[in-house]
Amino acid sequence: MRSRSRKKTPWDGMESLTPTQEFLQKHYTERYEARHPALSDTGEAAMINSFPPAKCPYCGSADFIRYGTDGNGIHRYRCSCGKMFRPTTGTIFDSRKISVSEWIEYCLNIFRYVSLNADSWNNRNALSTSKYWLEKLF
Repeated sequence: MRSRSRKKTPWDGMESLTPTQEFLQKHYTERYEARHPALSDTGEAAMINSFPPAKCPYCGSADFIRYGTDGNGIHRYRCSCGKMFRPTTGTIFDSRKISVSEWIEYCLNIFRYVSLNADSWNNRNALSTSKYWLEKLF
């Protein structure tokens, strides 16, 4: 069973909204966007880039070069083995679309025994997202 996204409101895609629906949709969207800023807007890229990798996570070689940045401003590297990677490759932050601060908040909630349903509701994520993060964490 797939969970519905908690980013959406019941009024998304509707052409004419009542003043109440407009207010609720605007408030909900603003809160979601405040909790989920674009990674490039948070300064997170600079923090991640301050941890240059010592070796390639694929082959262990130290023979690699910096190879530009991704869409969020995080450095990419290219190894002599032909693989590309970022400082987060091979960590729980690999292939993530959320900020490190949100990951930390999620971990704190899990270790405080907050239910997955309550955490996903608080973060405006689908329950399936919280379950995926739990699998990734452990």
